[in-house]
Amino acid sequence: MQAWLLWLESWFRQQRDITACLVMSLLPFPLYLVFLLMPFVAMADPEYQGIYNWEVVPFIQIIVLLCALVLAGVAVYCWSRRRSDEDHPWLSLITVTVTFLVVTSISVAYGYKDSPLMLLCLGLMLLVRALFKAEVYKPISVVLGLMFLFYEIGFWTESLDYAPMLTQPIFLGDGLNAWWAFWLRIIYFGVAIPMLIMFMVLGYFMNREKQELERLVVMDSLTGIHNRSHFIACLDQEGRRHSRRQQPMCVLMCDVDHFKQVNDTWGHPAGDEVLKAVGHILTQSTRATGDVVARFGGEEFVVLLPNTRLSQGQKVGEKIRKYLSHHIFGEGDESFQVTMSIGVAQVNDGDGELALKVADDNLYQAKARGRDQLVAGLAHQRGSLECL
Repeated sequence: MQAWLLWLESWFRQQRDITACLVMSLLPFPLYLVFLLMPFVAMADPEYQGIYNWEVVPFIQIIVLLCALVLAGVAVYCWSRRRSDEDHPWLSLITVTVTFLVVTSISVAYGYKDSPLMLLCLGLMLLVRALFKAEVYKPISVVLGLMFLFYEIGFWTESLDYAPMLTQPIFLGDGLNAWWAFWLRIIYFGVAIPMLIMFMVLGYFMNREKQELERLVVMDSLTGIHNRSHFIACLDQEGRRHSRRQQPMCVLMCDVDHFKQVNDTWGHPAGDEVLKAVGHILTQSTRATGDVVARFGGEEFVVLLPNTRLSQGQKVGEKIRKYLSHHIFGEGDESFQVTMSIGVAQVNDGDGELALKVADDNLYQAKARGRDQLVAGLAHQRGSLECL
C-alpha cells in the first residue's frame, strides 16, 4: 500500500497532461451514464413520468450524451498515448471545458441546491486543481464561478427557472418520494465515496510534502545529516536543559584536513564523496537518539554529545578520526585517503556557545600541531580553558 501511494504521489507531482486528461475523462463517466439512464427509467414507469419536464429533457440529454462521447474519445486518445510526456494544452482545455459543461448542465437542470451536484462540482474543481497546470484550472475556475453567479442572480430575480428539467424541485421540505430516495442515494455515493478517497489521498500527499519541507529545512542536502541552523537550535535547547541539571555536555568540532587539495587533485565529485562519507561516519559513531551531528559549513562538521564527559567525548572523536583515516576513496591508481582534525570541549553549566567556541579553538590547535589529531579541553567558565 505504501509503495502504491508513493507511486501515486510521484505521478501526481509530474502533472502530465495525458494522464490528467485520462483521469478527468473517465472518473465521473459512470455518473453521466446514471443521468442518461434516469429519464428513460422514469419514462417506462407511469408513476414517475410526471417528475420530468419532457420539453427540456431531450435538450439536456443531448448535451450529456455528446459530452460523454467527446470525453470517451479523449479517454481512448489518452490511453493510446499514455506514456507520452509531451504537453497537450489544447487537449487539457477541451477535457476540462467539456467536463464542466456537462456537470454544469446537469447541476442546473436538476437543481444543485437540494442535491449532491454542488458537491460533485466542488470535487471536480479539486481534482482539476490537483491534476492540471495553472494555465488550465485558473481560467476554468473563473468561468465556472461566473456561471454559477449568473444562475444565482437569475434564480433570485426569477428570470430563470430552478431545476428546469423537473416539474418541481427535488426537495420541497417534506420527505423524499421513493424515486428520489433511490436515485439520490446512488448519486450521493457516486460522488461522496470518490471524493472521500480523493481527500484522504490528497491529505496524505500534503502530509508527505510537509514532512519533506521540514526535512529540507533541518537537513544538509549533500550529506544527509543536519545543517548548521538545526544544530544551533539543538545546542541552545540542550544547553538550557543541562544548565538546569548541571550535567556535562560535549561538543566536537571536526574539519577535513587539506580538503581544498582533494577538490583540486581529484575533482569536486570526489570531494562530495568525502563529505558524504564523513556524514556517514559521524552518524555511525554516535548514538542514534540524543546525539546531534551536523554539517557546520564547507568541510566543517559538529557533533553534540549530551550527558557526556570529556573522556567519553574524546573516545567518540578518536573513533571518528580513525574511521575516516582508514577509509579509502576511489579505486586503484585513483584511490586516496583523507584525515581529520578534531576539537573537543566539555562544559558543565550548559553554555553551548562557550562549548562551541572552545571546541573551535581546540580544532585550530589540532591543525597547528600537524593535523590528523584531536585536542580536548574542559571549559570551567567563560574565558577559562583547561586543555588536555
